Amino acid sequence: MIRTRVCASAVALAFSLTAAAQDAPVDDYDVIYAPAMIAPEATSAVLTEITSTADRQVAVGDYGVVVTREHGSEAWQQADVPTSVFLTSVDFASDSLGWAVGHHGVILKTSDGGLSWQRELDGFQYIDLQVAYYQQRVNELEDELANDELDADAAAELEFLLDEALFRLDNATFAKEEGPTKPFLDVLALSADELLVSGAYGALLYSADGGASWQIFDERIENPDGFHLNAMQRSGETLFLAGEAGQLFRSNDRGTTWETLDSPYYGSFFGMYVDQQDRLWVYGLRGNIFVSEDQGDSFTQLKLEDPVNINAAVNAPANGLYFVGNAGVVAYLSESGELTEQTHKSGAALTDLVINDDGDLTLVGQRGVLSMPSSALTEKE
Repeated sequence: MIRTRVCASAVALAFSLTAAAQDAPVDDYDVIYAPAMIAPEATSAVLTEITSTADRQVAVGDYGVVVTREHGSEAWQQADVPTSVFLTSVDFASDSLGWAVGHHGVILKTSDGGLSWQRELDGFQYIDLQVAYYQQRVNELEDELANDELDADAAAELEFLLDEALFRLDNATFAKEEGPTKPFLDVLALSADELLVSGAYGALLYSADGGASWQIFDERIENPDGFHLNAMQRSGETLFLAGEAGQLFRSNDRGTTWETLDSPYYGSFFGMYVDQQDRLWVYGLRGNIFVSEDQGDSFTQLKLEDPVNINAAVNAPANGLYFVGNAGVVAYLSESGELTEQTHKSGAALTDLVINDDGDLTLVGQRGVLSMPSSALTEKE
């Protein structure tokens, strides 16, 4: 199974499925509960991520669109989806069991390989979860501060943590009045039970029961400015997390605790990937691509000819790698380190890709589903 991650903000959020969809607009937070419209042009919607299971390819994107295609088939089918929000990421724990996440705090689940979906969490429920968590956190810290035996340093530390918890509680309480605004940006299925979801403003959620319940993990990473957490990856039992302002984190206990890594770059990272040689790749703004061969302890930079945003990477045959980015950029890195760069004829922002059974590429992005022969990259003219 191939999985990658992209930042949804890398593509424009403007696409009209059909005239019928325009005639029946869905406003405000109704998009959370309005089912995605079935449209013949669904494969032309803005699509953010695509993944492969043993049975089919599954892509997600704007207006709650999920499209699937059986391996060996040319025909795409639009899935039954109970929301119209912009979907940003999809991941599968098995060929049948998967999750997708998106704007307005929506988390979806499929049990039939992506053909139909159920809503597991929405933004209003997420806000309730935040309010309950931070209220409990405030109560616990106030109880600890009431201990007369605290020394000055311990009291000062607790007061700092209390101020932070009160700030977050105020934000959640305000959001409860105004409505959900936080988009989720990535989902990582560690198993059929364990899930991590990352998102805007430092959102990090964990589930130990397949999404039936969720825990707030925001405070487990050092992110006081609330930078967006755009992407996650795993290498065995080690997890990685990347975001804005060069934020990079690593966990060796399946997300329970996180350490901050020294970043090679202080712009935004849109994605990360662990390749078939167990190297960690991180990439993002202005063509910045870095690779680590020691699980994030150090990085080396890879230079592209075109300094465009890089959004995704996947393994290629013969120990190579494919990268895609804005302005139609598609690049192939051979095992020997030779880099071949092409521009897709569409010139569209490309956000993800998978390799078909025949070796050619299926791309998704600003203009929906696109294709490209692998020979355009791997064979010299």
